Amino acid sequence: MTAPIREAFVVAEPGDPPRSVAGVPLLVRTILVLERAGIERLTVIGAVPPADPRIHVRLGAAPAVRAAADGMLRLVVGPGAVIDAALVHDLQARAPAGRVLELEHQGARVRVALGALVATTDGTPAAPRAGVLLPATAPAPVLERALLRGLENPRDGRLDRLLHRRLSRPLTRLLLRTPLSPNAVTLLGIALGVAGGVALGAPTLGGIVAGLACLIASGVLDCSDGELARLRFAESRLGHWLDMAGDTVVHLAVLGGLARRLLGGPGLPRGPVLALLGIGVLASFAVISWSEHAESRRHRAGGWENRVLDGVLAPLSTRDWYLLVVPFVLAGRLDWLVLGAAIGSQVFWVAALVLLVRALGRVRSL
Repeated sequence: MTAPIREAFVVAEPGDPPRSVAGVPLLVRTILVLERAGIERLTVIGAVPPADPRIHVRLGAAPAVRAAADGMLRLVVGPGAVIDAALVHDLQARAPAGRVLELEHQGARVRVALGALVATTDGTPAAPRAGVLLPATAPAPVLERALLRGLENPRDGRLDRLLHRRLSRPLTRLLLRTPLSPNAVTLLGIALGVAGGVALGAPTLGGIVAGLACLIASGVLDCSDGELARLRFAESRLGHWLDMAGDTVVHLAVLGGLARRLLGGPGLPRGPVLALLGIGVLASFAVISWSEHAESRRHRAGGWENRVLDGVLAPLSTRDWYLLVVPFVLAGRLDWLVLGAAIGSQVFWVAALVLLVRALGRVRSL
């Protein structure tokens, strides 16, 4: 197995032109990409290292690329190259022993090699197989589309992939040109989602259509906020919490809107069902939040409990379950869906809590 790349060199452009990519200065962006790809030591060639509160990796400066003759894998990012973490991981996987691997695309270059070989330029450049490698002089739309394609979220559901992401990417490119923060986009998405959920309980067809439109817009913004945060390197714990809490609030609004349409009829006591549904959703949110917070700890222990938690929590964190409404509508039995959600949410949070406690208990026993 190839050793991970721990050290990198970034060659600044001659004259240090003030280029920005997706609103982030190129040199800062490159350093942040390398840091998040696992680089522990970084040297800027031909320029003063930038001061940015988001940068935590050890930074140095040098007039030229020089490396010790050891067995450490090192990376050099050429001047004006726009890269992403996927390219770094691909370079690591492809690095040949005793030779230099250099990749080139449209004039942008990177190379990786063991020890002092990284300072040489021998060999014919190859084409990249994965990730982003483009010159910063490329048109902004080209760079932004390439970077957005690299932001695939493994937790996306079918609805996200088929609809929301297709709409969120052009929206995110527009948002990059505004001062709106990712958290502001999240809050706007929550507001639209709540409005859409409530509108589902409207007695008119127009109200229902407006509710569906608001829910689609909310889903698009729910994708755009993360894309905007990652492109700007503006992720935060608050943003992550807002995203999770917002999903829960919107889910509750959707179920509440459906309940509003149904629970006025005979045979379904309004208060108890709504109370049961609200308690179940809020308790489920608490358990999911705890699981997310403890994810790295519980995964250290492995076990079937973690596999079940991951397999169940991932689909529930998406909006795919909205599609379940369709067959109930066609069957004319939305009442079954509301009652099923009220009861099922109780079963879910209790079972998930038991699994989470067991998984964390195994971690403490290691």
